[in-house]
Amino acid sequence: MKKQLYSLLLALLVPALLLAQDDTASLSATQLRQKGLNAERIGLTELAERYYRQALSTPEGDPSGQTQQLLGILCEQKEYYAEAIHLLNQSGTSEALAHQAYCLLQQGMVDSALHVAARSIELDTASALAMTMMAYVETQRDNHINAIAWANRALRANPKFARGENVMGYIQFRKGNHSEAMRHFKKAIQLDSTFADAYYNLGTLYCIRNSQEMAIKLLKQGLRRNPRNIRLYTALAHAYRMRNDSPRALECYKEILEIDSLHTPTLNRIGILYCDQGHYEQAIAFHRRALSIRPDDAAAHKYIGQAYTKWGKYDKAIQSFIRSTNLCTTDPETYMYLAELYGNQKKGERKQQSAYKRAARLGNKDAQAWLVKKGLGW
Repeated sequence: MKKQLYSLLLALLVPALLLAQDDTASLSATQLRQKGLNAERIGLTELAERYYRQALSTPEGDPSGQTQQLLGILCEQKEYYAEAIHLLNQSGTSEALAHQAYCLLQQGMVDSALHVAARSIELDTASALAMTMMAYVETQRDNHINAIAWANRALRANPKFARGENVMGYIQFRKGNHSEAMRHFKKAIQLDSTFADAYYNLGTLYCIRNSQEMAIKLLKQGLRRNPRNIRLYTALAHAYRMRNDSPRALECYKEILEIDSLHTPTLNRIGILYCDQGHYEQAIAFHRRALSIRPDDAAAHKYIGQAYTKWGKYDKAIQSFIRSTNLCTTDPETYMYLAELYGNQKKGERKQQSAYKRAARLGNKDAQAWLVKKGLGW
């Protein structure tokens, strides 16, 4: 019933918002930013993104950095981390830096995230959000004692801060204390029943513990509170895939594309789903569709390479992996794929060693072990 009412509300609001787009050419960056905020409040993220981008393309742009921060956080939510980092760097507020630190972590740039999180705290020493992000960073660095200290500081600054409980749960999860992690995730939901990240983390943890039915039930509960949340649909799709229910997983991905038809991570996930089923042409078609939207999507090239590898088309796989590394030099997994393919070639030994060295420098343990066994450094 709630979903029907929500759909009816959107049906009434969307035409008015779309008609308003025709009259935006003369609007200032500030007015366009406000339109973006209004669209985002009712879940129209694709429309909000267009308004924010239009605001930044006006002659005056936005010297305040407010639009960049809003668009950066939106890009973070949509998993466009590289673009989010660029945008958030133009804002310079403590909040923007905290979000930038999170995005850097998602890109595997832990040292940079540490530096940015520290700057976020320097700008606002009382910010629970900044302290929470420092806790995330320290967790990724396996400094669990420091991470817990920062999480506790965030909760002392704001005892009802759902993000603080959520990060405490994440720390406990990283330590292997799943029961404690669950307790904190549940506490985060109690503090804020709309907090999607806690539903996402708890649902993911249920999946890890092979409790797919619990995960599905919880994630659906989260979606009732957040009916247009892309990450929750993504987690629900994962739960269905673990249950070997590909049709329902595909339904979740289609729901995301109804929310945001240009969401390239979802297009890539559909491609992965088809690849796992052995439908390589369909898989590659979805990855290419993602590239038509975001030509700089290194992950899409990597997934195309994976599909070609499984298909037995190794030369095309190598070309795709090389394109991926040209766009992203910080993903050790892609270099590992290249190393394995070069190893199957008669004259690929030097290239194989080079790929292993690149992966090893990025911290890949298997690559390091291979080089040590060969008596090679990196």
